[in-house]
Amino acid sequence: MADELEAARVEREREKRRAVERLRIDRQRQARRSELARLDGAGGGPAPVSRTDAEREAPLEGSAGRSSPERPAGSRSASGELVPRPRAIGGSIRRAEVEAFLRSDPVQHFDLLALNTLELLPIVDGARHDPELLDAVATRLQGLMARVKHDVDDPLTAGAFLRDQVVRWYEKSRDDAGWAERMPLEWGGLFAESRATGGRIVPWINVRLSACRDRVTREGRLAGRIRERLSRDRPGRTATARTPSQQIHGEVAQAILDDLAGRRRDPDAPFPLVRLSELAVRRQLATVNDALALIFNGPETGPFVVLHPNRYPQCEEMLIRPPGPGSSGAALAYTLAPGRHARAAGGRSRGDAARGPDERAPGEEAAFEGDGEVDSETLWDTPSVSKETWVRVVGEARRGRTRLDPPPKDYRTRGAFATLRDLALTDGEFRKAFLAVKWRGRPAGFLLLVGLLQKGSLAPEVATDHEYLEAELGELVQGDSNWRPPDGVWSSSGWTVTREGSRPGDYRYRAERTE
Repeated sequence: MADELEAARVEREREKRRAVERLRIDRQRQARRSELARLDGAGGGPAPVSRTDAEREAPLEGSAGRSSPERPAGSRSASGELVPRPRAIGGSIRRAEVEAFLRSDPVQHFDLLALNTLELLPIVDGARHDPELLDAVATRLQGLMARVKHDVDDPLTAGAFLRDQVVRWYEKSRDDAGWAERMPLEWGGLFAESRATGGRIVPWINVRLSACRDRVTREGRLAGRIRERLSRDRPGRTATARTPSQQIHGEVAQAILDDLAGRRRDPDAPFPLVRLSELAVRRQLATVNDALALIFNGPETGPFVVLHPNRYPQCEEMLIRPPGPGSSGAALAYTLAPGRHARAAGGRSRGDAARGPDERAPGEEAAFEGDGEVDSETLWDTPSVSKETWVRVVGEARRGRTRLDPPPKDYRTRGAFATLRDLALTDGEFRKAFLAVKWRGRPAGFLLLVGLLQKGSLAPEVATDHEYLEAELGELVQGDSNWRPPDGVWSSSGWTVTREGSRPGDYRYRAERTE
């Protein structure tokens, strides 16, 4: 008895759902008939869908050659416009936008830039009257969202894509007068939301694709809507969900693209990354630096190499230079600037080779014209280096906020080191500039010596620092890095360095001028 009651209840529920669905279908048909009658009465309406000549001659499927009783299909209205042929209820309308969209796929015909500029609403409008077409569009949107998320949220793939776009900016923006008007539309919303201060907002591409898919599903068949509601892992939520790390990586990459899209390249000036700097103010400097290091596979302290001539021979080295220590607010600024210039024949850079022998680059001082062939790359291979050359090389590194490359292993026997040590012993301004740029990695002994002479005292922070410093002092006084004075006093070149403390862990060093 209980089974019969349950079966009767289930049957009543089914009949109720069927009645509701029939009522909905009848209402839709009535609305379509009213719309067609309105268009017929107005004698205009939307332009007819493009079809072949054979399709124009033949009646639409399901219409049985019917036309408006008041005005035959294909006739002209009183205003002279062609009256559109009425479409049968449930008939198919295939638009060029829908066909072109379905020809793309997430593997062989995937183009992220083309997808980002695609108008999605015409696709929905063109397929809304064909359930099969709507299902195909929904499936394609789901596949594209998965591909976009894979490429955009992977730091290595995102870094490779960013480099390609920087090459495009490097080669084309300088001579493109419409760059700043066109590129924000093409690059906006690729990695994250693009938000112009007081201006337009472009949502992330996967958010736009997800909204389009939700609309297609609502317009589609009842079964598709039911599956969407019952699904525990909805494709739209999966494709737009991000971890905090993925979110900040996307915001950093998008900030770089927004900066490049808004301004053309000027070869004579560093390129300020304003949006990236504003992001660092909101997200903290260390967080943005960590994201840049992961995207461009570089050190966390920077600079971050974006382009290198080894991989892109047509471009000079381009670096993202982080703000200096202690920067905050408006002083916190990232810049995209050239690194070391690629050398042309005769030791001249590409920019120098393009200029005549009597021309000089902006900011290039005449006092160093004689040393123009020597730079940080060729410094250690030059038999004799003047003090002016060292001052120029260190000054360029300081202005560009970069570090010098480490010297070769036999740097003490090179002519460049003798000049460098003489400058460190006699010129306080040079010591200050050298400590600002230093050089990457070891050797540490000479850096400790320069710091001691500049500050007047030094307390080693690392247990082995006193050994490096005393080896440098022994080399300076006796030419022997293993020599140690019994009284802990080193005197040479007008300086006296005294060691204080009874054991290595407590050593302190004091430097005084003796002349």
